[in-house]
Amino acid sequence: MCLAKAYPSTERNRSFLENITYMKLDGDCIQIETMFGEETIIQGKVLEVDFENSKIIIQPFSKSTMGDRPEENKRDGETKR
Repeated sequence: MCLAKAYPSTERNRSFLENITYMKLDGDCIQIETMFGEETIIQGKVLEVDFENSKIIIQPFSKSTMGDRPEENKRDGETKR
């Protein structure tokens, strides 16, 4: 199974989130859910989706939402589809 990985636009070789099964775009918010039920909300925009290589390139509006995934941006076990 090839699930997507998310990469920041500034470091396209270092993923910050893997095993992505769901992504919803809502204005400036990107809601991402992994196969383990981990949900992350990022303020930013999707620049590119590479289906062949399972890559999502995201340009964050602030660095704190990328890589560190602070608790207020993460909701484990919740599904909001």
